[in-house]
Amino acid sequence: MAQRMYWVPHTICYFGCEHCHNDSLMTGQRADKRIIDGVIANLPGPESPYRLEAMLVGGGEALMRGQQMEYLVQAFRARFPRGPQATVQERWAAGYSTLALQTMGHPLADAKGIPAAKVINYWLDLGVDYFHIASNDMFHERQRPDYPWETLRAELRRYEAEHGVHFHIYGKSAARLVPSGRVLDTLPTLEQEGAGLLTDEGYCASSWEAGAHFLSGQTASYPECSEVVIDPQGWVHPCCWHELAPGLFDLSTTPFEQGMDRMQQVPLCQAIDKGDMFALAQIAGVDIATARSVRDTVGDCGACRLWSVRLGQQAEHAWLQPTQLSSREIRFYERHLGTATMEELFPRSTGLQLHTGDCCATVPVYRHLAHT
Repeated sequence: MAQRMYWVPHTICYFGCEHCHNDSLMTGQRADKRIIDGVIANLPGPESPYRLEAMLVGGGEALMRGQQMEYLVQAFRARFPRGPQATVQERWAAGYSTLALQTMGHPLADAKGIPAAKVINYWLDLGVDYFHIASNDMFHERQRPDYPWETLRAELRRYEAEHGVHFHIYGKSAARLVPSGRVLDTLPTLEQEGAGLLTDEGYCASSWEAGAHFLSGQTASYPECSEVVIDPQGWVHPCCWHELAPGLFDLSTTPFEQGMDRMQQVPLCQAIDKGDMFALAQIAGVDIATARSVRDTVGDCGACRLWSVRLGQQAEHAWLQPTQLSSREIRFYERHLGTATMEELFPRSTGLQLHTGDCCATVPVYRHLAHT
């Protein structure tokens, strides 16, 4: 059995792209050393049935200075030594845990897009196996139209061929935006430029970055293998879109094997493992017709977010990571689903009053609990 993980220790970034689902900014979230140490201590070792095959670290711009990334890499390698084999594939085959950093790519190059060997070698010497270059899309190019992106990609491929350093280059498809982060505010503008919300039927059940197989995929090969996400607070989520999927357990305080063994028995986790948003809606107490309408409008990811908030309000699921809708989310979902649907999902509280100017008004629970 093998396990893959995507760790988001921070959401610090200087780009501020309008498509960013985790709201990465210079003032973003940041894991402290206590969380980093706790997560690494609780990762599954080589003897575990959830043996860690690959760790990808990203979230904001991973190569920014001051994000404790050097500390994280060194601490990870102290527990999981890098294999002596020449290639990443050979290290995988030999049973070593690989470590990759996700970056937009240009911190590895100069202003002309030419790879900087000194920077690349610094991270390789520190213990990184290879790099994910996650900027091959219209969104990053739109944000920095002055940067030679095509040159960067071509030069990285040339560098890979000449030096044996692997760069996995990819980007976000225009029609695969999820309702989170800045997309909540910028979707209308992005739609005018050809982008769109991800509403594909069966997305959660069929896409490698979604929640399917997170419980049952330890014996499968990529992309059907199990992959989970660790957020800046150290919580484990079943899907790459950790802002939308429920937080299942705190890895900084709970051994991974213990947490996952417990999740194997939880109906909501079993539903996510199958990518079944309607089974998850049923557990959350949502009428099937409403669930269908919501899913068709805001996709599996938007539906999962709303079901997760409802689940977190149920006493039997009080162990989930605390979460509530932000004011931006409320505006987004009211705009797309309507106030009536939102009040059906989050009924008005009995006698709850909020002062609005000179009068009092009874307001929906989802509005009363909103954070900014």
